[in-house]
Amino acid sequence: MDTKKIWGLPRPIWVLSFVGLLINLSTIMVFSLMPTFMESELGATKTTVGRIDGFVEFIAYMIRIFSGVTADLFQNRKFVLGVGYGLSALIKPLFAVAGSVLWIFWVRVIDRFSNGIQASPRDALIGDIAPKDQRGACYGLTKSLKTAGSCIGTVLTIGLMLWSDDNYRLLFHLAFIPALLAFLLLIFGVKEPKHTNKLLKEDNKTHRKGIQWKAFLDLNASYWKIILLTVIFHLAHFGESYLVFRVVETGLKTSFVPMVMLLFNLGQFFVSYPLGVLSDKISRRSVLLLGFFFMIAATVLMGNTTNLIFILIGVLLWGAQMGTTQSILVSLISDTTPQHIRGTAFGIFYSVLGICIWISSWFAGDIWEQYGHATLFNISAIISLISCGFLFILIPKHIRKLA
Repeated sequence: MDTKKIWGLPRPIWVLSFVGLLINLSTIMVFSLMPTFMESELGATKTTVGRIDGFVEFIAYMIRIFSGVTADLFQNRKFVLGVGYGLSALIKPLFAVAGSVLWIFWVRVIDRFSNGIQASPRDALIGDIAPKDQRGACYGLTKSLKTAGSCIGTVLTIGLMLWSDDNYRLLFHLAFIPALLAFLLLIFGVKEPKHTNKLLKEDNKTHRKGIQWKAFLDLNASYWKIILLTVIFHLAHFGESYLVFRVVETGLKTSFVPMVMLLFNLGQFFVSYPLGVLSDKISRRSVLLLGFFFMIAATVLMGNTTNLIFILIGVLLWGAQMGTTQSILVSLISDTTPQHIRGTAFGIFYSVLGICIWISSWFAGDIWEQYGHATLFNISAIISLISCGFLFILIPKHIRKLA
């Protein structure tokens, strides 16, 4: 294993973080524009966009259980991760030739499929590499640099949209370049930790014969309580397209719409690493509670004001809750699962997450169009508030770290 450290964290963590930066830069060049592209050029309604968002995210999350189990089964996180990044690069140019909503739907399904392949082995690999007392910092750094990539991609997208007179398809073509660089950096810059393969063979020698369903029994009560809390909280969490729609209602110029995703990702960037470090020093529960408060504040602002500045602050806080809750939840998952089934554990976590986001996004469009945006965001605030109570019921102040 590469034991060299950069600024106190293992070198492979930094490499994986920069891989995430590049892939997010590529992704934001496509998806920050997708809602308005589908509406203005393909004639899609808000409900259609929301339901497509929810479904393709559901696909992305559901495939994560497959990729997690596969990474455990073949004892090679990097190979599965490479397949995901390679497919993500190849699919980007197909957005540029879209002529219908149906075409976008299927290309997005494939793109989200590639995204789903990446998540579980990546988070399992980070958990394998990260020292026990630095997991929060390692997951936080990865989240921060990924969102830094999204911020860079957003600024680049705004500039290119202004320069090209809103040429969506040019942006979709250019998104291929950073995705390819991410794939190459992963292949040549990251080595699978040798100790991981050794431990996997010792702990689960029968994996070569197929999936061992008894291994699911190694997922303890603490893990399943984290999953239950994830379900409750993420019923309040619909797709980010609705943040875009909320800002567009104020009359923001099309070229500046990517600014919504810039603020969203800045919110994640500023909190993920420092709060990840903080969660290594105090209880993760306390930091997760702060993430829930960010969500409540974001939804109250976006649902109950017409002032563009306050709405944009709401977008920033929405990003802050994403950076906080996602970093802390994956740290908790890594803490509570044995190494030999860590990929599977992340796969289950992300699949449950996907089901919740699909359900919430499916109904969000109907609620918005029938009752208005205020009702949608206020419902989200109420569910987030309820989640705070369940946090203290389900998650102890300190969780024993298994591996």
